[in-house]
Amino acid sequence: MDLDGFVVVAGLPASGKTTLARALAFELDLPLISKDTVKEALFDSLGTGDLEWSQRLGRAAHMVMYSIAKEVRSAVLESHFWRGVAEDDLRALGRPLVQVYCRCPTEIAADRYRRRALSSDRHKGHLGEHQTDEVTRSWREAEAQPLALHAPVVEVLTTEPVDIAAVASSIRSVWPS
Repeated sequence: MDLDGFVVVAGLPASGKTTLARALAFELDLPLISKDTVKEALFDSLGTGDLEWSQRLGRAAHMVMYSIAKEVRSAVLESHFWRGVAEDDLRALGRPLVQVYCRCPTEIAADRYRRRALSSDRHKGHLGEHQTDEVTRSWREAEAQPLALHAPVVEVLTTEPVDIAAVASSIRSVWPS
C-alpha cells in the first residue's frame, strides 16, 4: 500500500518521537523530515545563540520542514509540534494526515529531557542553559494531548519497547482513502 500524505509523529520533548519516527520511516519506506535535523544544520551554518535565537531557529526549522514536505508525495514528519500552532501549518500541506502520538508521562519525559541535555551524543547546538526547568515549564505544565488535526490518531506508549511493525500496520489500517 502506497501512502499518499504524511505520518505526523508528535508528542512531548523526549517522549521517543525521533526514535519512533526513524524506525517508522524505515518500516513504511518513507523519507523522514525531522525538525531537529533541520535545526541542527542551521546551528552548524549560523551558530548558536541565546534562548530567543534558538527559538527563532526552531520556528525557521519548522518552516523549512513544511517547505520540504510540500515538495514530496509522502513522508514521516517529526517534531515537538506546539498544539494550537502546528495544526494550521500541517493542514495547509493539503495532503492526508495520520498522527502518531507518543504517549509518555510528563515526569518521565522531563527526566529523559534533563538526562539528554547532559549527553555528549546530543548536538552541541542544544545548549544546556536552554533546557532548564524554567525554560521547559510550559510544556511540562501543559496537558499532553495529540494535536487537533481532525485526522486519525495512533497512540503509542513509549515507556515500553515498541513493536514498529504493529504501529506501521495500525497506520495503514486508519489511512484516509
